[in-house]
Amino acid sequence: MQSKKQIVDEVLADYEQRKNARKHLESKWRTNLDFYHGDQYQGVNKQYFWQMTESFNHVGPLVESRLAILAEVQPDIKDDLVRAVFDKLRFHRLVEEGNFWQEVTGTVFYKVTKQNGQPVITVCSPFEIYPDRLDVANFAEIKSLIHAKNVDGELVVERWSRDRLTIIKGNTLTYDGKLPYPFPFVRGTSELAAGQFFGKSVVDRVIPVQRAYNAIKNRRAEFMSRMACGVVAVEDGSVDLDSLEIDGLCPGKIIVYKQGYQQPKFMEAGVIPDELTKEEDRLLNEFNTISCGGDLMSLLTARASVGEGTLTLINEQMKRQLRRPIQSIEDVYEQVADKILTLLGVENGK
Repeated sequence: MQSKKQIVDEVLADYEQRKNARKHLESKWRTNLDFYHGDQYQGVNKQYFWQMTESFNHVGPLVESRLAILAEVQPDIKDDLVRAVFDKLRFHRLVEEGNFWQEVTGTVFYKVTKQNGQPVITVCSPFEIYPDRLDVANFAEIKSLIHAKNVDGELVVERWSRDRLTIIKGNTLTYDGKLPYPFPFVRGTSELAAGQFFGKSVVDRVIPVQRAYNAIKNRRAEFMSRMACGVVAVEDGSVDLDSLEIDGLCPGKIIVYKQGYQQPKFMEAGVIPDELTKEEDRLLNEFNTISCGGDLMSLLTARASVGEGTLTLINEQMKRQLRRPIQSIEDVYEQVADKILTLLGVENGK
């Protein structure tokens, strides 16, 4: 029989192993969050100091538009008891919170437990969840799952199997025994990925297009800056270069050049190549195609110029395009309802 210290050491070692195995996924989720918030040049080094690295964020509005559609998903709950619990816990609000993680990272988890004899539902981001396998899409094939998060400044590690629970806070074993209630986790995914436990996000698909779009927009802005400010050609030693570099060609500036040298002159700036404009349009179209009709989402906000019939048609089309995440939300409601009924049944001795 293992001592408490052996149990603690074994569980923490298991946690570290699962954490290392999942590092590449966590890095991807953080990149998705950065792109959603508009921090889209993390880790990108400029080749020249003057190069622009502005973000022209289409990821944030895309996710927010999808979330607006998904917020309308409220399955009809037939069981009065479950409906009362959902209303008391404001489960719809919890699902809206969960939808954010589902859309940005691809996966969210709902934890259905009991406190003081009453059901409690917690939204868990994928950053907190460590399954024993990453190579299975079927949740039922997972034999154990670790839920780890910081609570009051200490790491709490819970390892849940199908029949046993071990809880460690810091380096102290606080519980090790049979499950006090059935396995509590329900998974929601934006898109299932074959042979993968964690789902895929629309953000995964649009990041390469967003990067290319940023590059095109920044190169276009640099080109326009050169056209607006001009590039001056001077003979070596003919002018005060320090003054010219620091102040530029401000209105009314007097340029003094040495006698015997050629007069400074503007270089031909040219015009913005058509290829830049065409590529920008192509990337926007690709973005909208990959993201399930971004154009249609923008129309949903233009209610003043779109008739109700057209608006309804657009809304229905968007729901068809978001069928997979909508189905996931409906499944979440159903599975959480089943766990609530099981918890209440256990509590009432049924």
